[in-house]
Amino acid sequence: MYSLFNIVFTITLSISGFAQNWMLPIPDFDKMVVGDSFPIKYDLRDYGRLSPVKSQPSGGCWASASMGAIESVWRTYAYGNHTLSDKNLQLYNGFDSLRKSNGNHYMATAYFTRGSGPLLKNKESDSISFHGQKTAAYVTDARYLPNDPALVKQTIMDYGAVYSMLYYKIDFLDTVTFTYYTEVEKINHVVNLVGWNDTLQTQAGKGAWIAQNSKGKKFGDQGFFYISYNDKNILKHNAIWPKWVPYDPASSIYYYDTLGATIPFGYHDTICCGLVKYTAKEDLFIEKIGTSITTSGTKVTTKIYGKFNVSSKRLSNQMAFIEENECGMAGYYSFDLKDPVYIEEGGDFYIMMQYVTPNDSFPMPTEKFLENYANPHISTGKCWVNANVNRWPNAWNECGADVEHETLRFDLCIKAYCVRATKK
Repeated sequence: MYSLFNIVFTITLSISGFAQNWMLPIPDFDKMVVGDSFPIKYDLRDYGRLSPVKSQPSGGCWASASMGAIESVWRTYAYGNHTLSDKNLQLYNGFDSLRKSNGNHYMATAYFTRGSGPLLKNKESDSISFHGQKTAAYVTDARYLPNDPALVKQTIMDYGAVYSMLYYKIDFLDTVTFTYYTEVEKINHVVNLVGWNDTLQTQAGKGAWIAQNSKGKKFGDQGFFYISYNDKNILKHNAIWPKWVPYDPASSIYYYDTLGATIPFGYHDTICCGLVKYTAKEDLFIEKIGTSITTSGTKVTTKIYGKFNVSSKRLSNQMAFIEENECGMAGYYSFDLKDPVYIEEGGDFYIMMQYVTPNDSFPMPTEKFLENYANPHISTGKCWVNANVNRWPNAWNECGADVEHETLRFDLCIKAYCVRATKK
């Protein structure tokens, strides 16, 4: 199966100094059909679907690869030839300072899904005195691809560059052919996979992934190199951010999990339910709900309520229901409401999400302190968990900074994507 996106046309109209884009419809990533045959060679460079090779900030390969992957997908779907700020992601990701040079795709997803970025690259966004600017778009979804060569190939063809981790050391690079292979099994670098060549001879046999590095054009083959299919690390940790919505100043994101999912929680069963309370800061419509998914095959059901009695632990005034969605892989998912839910300024709303995994007894994504990684601000009186709301509808346990049990000192990873309601 070949991709429809061998040629992409980008149409950009400049209005008031900002780029307004005619964007191609974005297909549902989770409905992508993975083929059983592929071209012997495929290279996104041949189709204008890559941004220029980056020179990463020191220790910032993970940030450069994250932005490069998004830039490639945006070029595929005609959202503009933007250059995004990897430096801002590195500087303002919010995680432990040690992680600025030791980041990952989970950190990038947290930054994107809370609306901190991606930002257009300029002196302001790259500055240590950054004071904030509008994001280039709201990235609402992430998928962490499993070690599946066919899936990765189809993703490259249909969407664009795939973020992928590996172990890199110059000693293992053939400086004549720019092929790469190592048997060292650890991770210290991130690149973008932008194609493949089944016939290329490497140190470990035929076949290689075409990788865009972030060490400038003087590296390798004008910034690219070729990683053996048999490399011990490639394809173990992959990501793509396949869904976004254009920036809208009337939009807002309600959340407590600034750093996203850090440690999963559960009651030693494959089901767990979470409830979060938000108060509308203005008249608004809730349009979609987002959450992290830590286990492939997780099934998620969502309900929105208007009332929760803290004493009786009883929910009432159901306002919306999102039918069960099965999440084929780990990542971050957003779910659209069939009809937006209106909330008046000052009004409370409660989002309940049920997570059911195939075999993971810790199905609930939570944001919690993790030494040398995440030290988030944990809320109080805003989140509750339930082992199984279908069996025990009123058995909600409060979680947060001030609860007695340390195991419950976390925030839930449930976000609401809203838009301001215009008063008539």
